[in-house]
Amino acid sequence: MSEDAELLQRIRAGATDEFAELVRRHQSRVFAILHRYERDAQRVEDLAQETFLKTWRALGQFDARAPFEHWISRIAVRTALDHLRREKKRRGDLGFDDLGEDALDWLQAGDEKSELDSRSAAEILHLALAELSPPDRVVITMQELEDRSVKEIAAALGSSAIAVRVRAVRARAKLKRALEKLAAAGK
Repeated sequence: MSEDAELLQRIRAGATDEFAELVRRHQSRVFAILHRYERDAQRVEDLAQETFLKTWRALGQFDARAPFEHWISRIAVRTALDHLRREKKRRGDLGFDDLGEDALDWLQAGDEKSELDSRSAAEILHLALAELSPPDRVVITMQELEDRSVKEIAAALGSSAIAVRVRAVRARAKLKRALEKLAAAGK
């Protein structure tokens, strides 16, 4: 029996204070996952708290078919998806045209010697990713930024490997169009 399984047994038997140990064991993974979807540290902390609260509430549903680490990762991804959906509704106050000239020059230049700092490049990528639907954004983030396998993504999203591959191909095409739209807006 794994250490997590033993800890879960104690928690289910009434040792609810032991949940703090479960949080301690998995917080770095949860924070790493959430940080891929949100750059603001305070929001990441809020999302982590939301993830652990959802985990606490759903402990009775954990059936140990997969490692606890995979289960809590899936909860973190879904929390991130919910967050992206909420943000997409609030988004719209910043459009492609609102980026500075430097960011648009960087997109058109395409060389590594650009004067654009990494923060502006990250902002461009964030803005282009925001054009994707939350599920597309999650797949691209998990595959390209987190370097997760199709199998891991499918397990985290509760989807088939084929569905993940199809979504990834379509999401990359949408991301390319968003970046082209951004470059065209700067001309």
